[in-house]
Amino acid sequence: MGRVLATLATITLLGCVVEAESAQERSIVPNDMRIAGERADKGRIKGSDDAPIRIVEISDFQCPFCRQFYKETLGKVDSAYIETGKVNYLWVSYANPGHGQAFSSSEAAFCAGAVGKFWPMHDILFERQDEWSGSSDPYSLFLKYAEEINIDQESFGTCVRNSLLAPLLIRDHTTVTRAGISSTPYFILADSVALRGAADFSTFSDAIDTLLVIKGVRDQN
Repeated sequence: MGRVLATLATITLLGCVVEAESAQERSIVPNDMRIAGERADKGRIKGSDDAPIRIVEISDFQCPFCRQFYKETLGKVDSAYIETGKVNYLWVSYANPGHGQAFSSSEAAFCAGAVGKFWPMHDILFERQDEWSGSSDPYSLFLKYAEEINIDQESFGTCVRNSLLAPLLIRDHTTVTRAGISSTPYFILADSVALRGAADFSTFSDAIDTLLVIKGVRDQN
């Protein structure tokens, strides 16, 4: 299992989105599956490549406990550890088959990630979970969200409608399943510590601070 967890923690090799030359180009989702997939893979990472700790979040946009973590904890982890260069953060999709829109919402996030806007879409999907998860036509809402964050609707719609980035979701699901993980949210810290459920900031802080001490990282604050 340790080897599989390491695979999860290195599921992408880079942590920076390759920027296009202009705002207009950035807003158009590439129709090449390979290019879109590479950019989406990188786009779901935040934080410094040189951070001493990587956190992998295994999540589902339709999961209420994943939304709870987003609302109550992620922002604090971000400001305290990601923005300060101590944590590199990777979001991994694990669509619960009991959640009817879990797969399509992850596709929407990854299609946004193909233009460097995974995290803005990530935030919208959790903020408005009640709206799209209860809709008979979530696709039209995803298009609306894309427009709000200045993504070209036509190329975004093609990406989602044609499941252009489904291979990325399937790869995530296969890797998570092989690791024996079957619930969300689930977190792997530095390939060695696992946290299950919507853990609060104190729990994360204690775990991260302990790992930083083990790695010999001193608090610079």
